[in-house]
Amino acid sequence: MARRRAAAWWWAVGAAVALAAPLAPATAQVRAVANLVIGDGVMVIKAGTGKHVYIGAAGSTTRTVTLTFDAAAVDEFVADAQALVARGTRALPPHTPDRPEIEEAGSARALSMTRHMDRAHGVVTLTYHLFVSDDRLAGFALRATPVEMRSILLACHRAARAASRLSTPPDTTHHPAHPPASRGGAAAAATPPQRGVN
Repeated sequence: MARRRAAAWWWAVGAAVALAAPLAPATAQVRAVANLVIGDGVMVIKAGTGKHVYIGAAGSTTRTVTLTFDAAAVDEFVADAQALVARGTRALPPHTPDRPEIEEAGSARALSMTRHMDRAHGVVTLTYHLFVSDDRLAGFALRATPVEMRSILLACHRAARAASRLSTPPDTTHHPAHPPASRGGAAAAATPPQRGVN
C-alpha cells in the first residue's frame, strides 16, 4: 500500500511538471499560482496577461486537459462553488447552483463541480467531484475533500486577481518630483510694480 501511494505521489509530481510547461502561450507573461495534488490527480493553476487564468489537470491515468479561462468567468465560478462548499452537507436553498461550471471561450472544454455525500454506518462523508472535459465532451473527474476544494477555490481566486494585475497597463505618466511654481506667481515676482501716470 505504501509503495502504491509513493508511486502515485511521484506520478502526480511528474504530471504537474509536464502540465506546467505548455500551459500558456510562449508570448504571454505568466505567473505560477499553485500546484495542487487532488486525490489521485493534480492541478496546476497560473495567471497570465489578457486577464487569462490557465488550469491544467491530470487524473489517475496519463490523460491531461489544459484550459484557458477569462478572469471574470473564474470569479463567477468561484462564487458559485464557494456557496456550495459553505453549505457542507446541508440542503441547498432555492436557486443555488448545485453544479457550478465554467466553460472555455470558443471551445467545448469545461470544468464543473458537484457535491457528493456518501452514507455508511450512519456517517456522512462529503466529497466534491471536479469534472474536467475536453473538446470531445469526454474527460475525467478529480475527487476532492472539503479542504482540497477550498484550496482549489482559493488558488483560482488568487489567479484571477493576479491575471487582472498582470493585464493592467503600467502607469507611464511623468510625475515630477517638485511641482513647478505657478506661472502667475512667478510673473508677478519678476515684474516690478508700476506707478500710475498722471
